[in-house]
Amino acid sequence: MRITNKIIQNNSLNNINTNKQLEDTLSTMLSSNKKIARPSDDPIIALRSLRLRTSVNQVTQYVEKNVEDAKSWLTVTEKAIDTLSEIITDVRKQYVKGTSDTLKPEDRTIITDNLEALAAEIYNTGNADFAGRSVFAGYRTDTTITFQKQEDINYEITEKFEDVTIDSIQYVNQGADENSTFVSDIVRIRLSYDKVDNLSSLSIASKLAPGTITIETVSSTATPYDPYQTIISHNNDDYAVFVPETGELLLSKKVADSADDITDCSLTYNRSKWAKGELRPEHYFDCTSTNFVTNEVKEYKSHGGEIQYNIGVNQSLRINTTADECFTHNIVRDLQDVIEAIKDVNDVEERINTLKSKYNELPETNTAARDALQKEIDAAEKAYTFLNDKMHTLFSKSITKADGYLDKNNIALTDCGTRSKRLDLIENRLDTQLESLKELKSENEDADLAETAIQMKSAEYSYNASLMATSKILQETLLNYI
Repeated sequence: MRITNKIIQNNSLNNINTNKQLEDTLSTMLSSNKKIARPSDDPIIALRSLRLRTSVNQVTQYVEKNVEDAKSWLTVTEKAIDTLSEIITDVRKQYVKGTSDTLKPEDRTIITDNLEALAAEIYNTGNADFAGRSVFAGYRTDTTITFQKQEDINYEITEKFEDVTIDSIQYVNQGADENSTFVSDIVRIRLSYDKVDNLSSLSIASKLAPGTITIETVSSTATPYDPYQTIISHNNDDYAVFVPETGELLLSKKVADSADDITDCSLTYNRSKWAKGELRPEHYFDCTSTNFVTNEVKEYKSHGGEIQYNIGVNQSLRINTTADECFTHNIVRDLQDVIEAIKDVNDVEERINTLKSKYNELPETNTAARDALQKEIDAAEKAYTFLNDKMHTLFSKSITKADGYLDKNNIALTDCGTRSKRLDLIENRLDTQLESLKELKSENEDADLAETAIQMKSAEYSYNASLMATSKILQETLLNYI
């Protein structure tokens, strides 16, 4: 093959261009700190880089967003449950004070005021929120667990008692004389709400042969027989009395004796007047609400409302605690029973003092009037003894119940702590995983600056050498020898 000067020139220029391209590539690597500038430079590195970047972004999302949100949510929840436990502990202290036999009227008044103040704060604690989302409301994070203002909305509530707990209360009949003043134990099923409009239906499943229970609705202010007197008069019948004002279903002795055989109990009732601070039923029960103004009807189903956060690949963690796990209706309902018992004792004590004042004002010669007043005083003092015993018994029972609520809170708090601990372990693993992925990504994408600098210097020498060699070659032509 004949080699011409033109071929030599072209080859020399091509070699110069190749060296220049290599120098440019190395310069780009040095300035960008990346092995490739475009996918076509090395498709294998590009493909691996895409996969690693996706993994890094995914894990970064878990670490910086999901895990942090979950930690904040759990922290808010734990603080709220801690606060609730402190309030219940304060309530328990008031119960302990109430068991004293030396309580004066002013002492009972102080206890009542303290209990009412604490009752107002119990459910407010459950309205804790994180980033505008209610933490105890399950999926309904846009709704607080209590009413924020007085509302007139009709709720048809179905309350199920899967484990039917029969509660026995003492009823003191305050008669006109000692003979008509007595105490009687009455068995009841207490609803979660008082001030109920009406009882729509009652369903009881029993191990025994099915029977018919007569249900009568009797107002607490009914005369001549109040609901408690009514149920006492039907103790030998399959009978129940519903008291809408107190939200109680009173059972006759015959029905109560077979209570252990009741396997399931369901009551459906309506309530339309709601005060600020009362628990919203949709967080606890199957219910249907009807707005009187807009006629809007909403149906709610009770559910756990567990919120799961994705905190890793194919890994999730429950972050919320629902209201029914700690903010139960019975906490305040028990408080209301105690406050009512204190009020009854104060009322009868005031009545005794009034009767004694009237008695002392009567002349000794008016024996008939004095004897009549003395009978009333004796009956009132007997009622006072019964009511005082009832109050002390209720205080003692309430201490045990408060301990139960504290135990329930501790379980919820422990559950939160367990989830927080698990979250910490997952966060540590994700941090390690993120560092490993970043290291692999760097090894795949990033150039070795020292090696690249040496290669660039070498390419620069090669380029300069090629320029010098080419300049020598291009100086010699055939004309030099003619």
